[in-house]
Amino acid sequence: MIVVCLACQARFQYDDSRFGAVPTKRFKCPKCSHVFEVVNPNLTPVTPKEPRPLTGAVPMPAGDPTLLPPTAAARTTAKRDREVMLEAAGLHVPGMPPGLIFSLAFLSGPQASMVQVLERPQTIIGREEGDVITRDPETSRRHALIEIHRDGTVWISDQQSTNGTLVNEERITGPVQLLSQQEFTCGNSTFMLLVRNTNEFQLH
Repeated sequence: MIVVCLACQARFQYDDSRFGAVPTKRFKCPKCSHVFEVVNPNLTPVTPKEPRPLTGAVPMPAGDPTLLPPTAAARTTAKRDREVMLEAAGLHVPGMPPGLIFSLAFLSGPQASMVQVLERPQTIIGREEGDVITRDPETSRRHALIEIHRDGTVWISDQQSTNGTLVNEERITGPVQLLSQQEFTCGNSTFMLLVRNTNEFQLH
């Protein structure tokens, strides 16, 4: 099987028979040393059998999966089970959009060439405080806020910083949406937002 690093997207070969009976296995990327877990592809989840619909049954209202038609209930259960599996493997955090990995690449500044995975719906960028530390003297203590919405959109807003936050080389005054591979600047530090769909590199 091919294992893909969640931080730098480096790919390397691994014999999946070495998983044995364990549900997940922890890997350390040989390129960037990022540690992440991969789900055992040899463990097949048990899918419940769909109940046969009764003759003349009337469709029930939506809401509770147990009240949905059998095929819809099965899809709902499968989606919920998949989210639980991703969360257990460290690939999905409650409140974050499932199936997407969000990262910040440092393009310039004291932390240049580093990549940091965004693990929470709200991320503070700051000089010495917050979730993403710049160690940049031109960056304020709490400089900018990145918000990841459930629909997969990413928004950035300035936190009343001294030197401001720039998107498309313009200082922002309110929340601005960021797209994948779009750049923004805080002080002397420039970042690029990276959004990756895990379905493009399935780890089984």
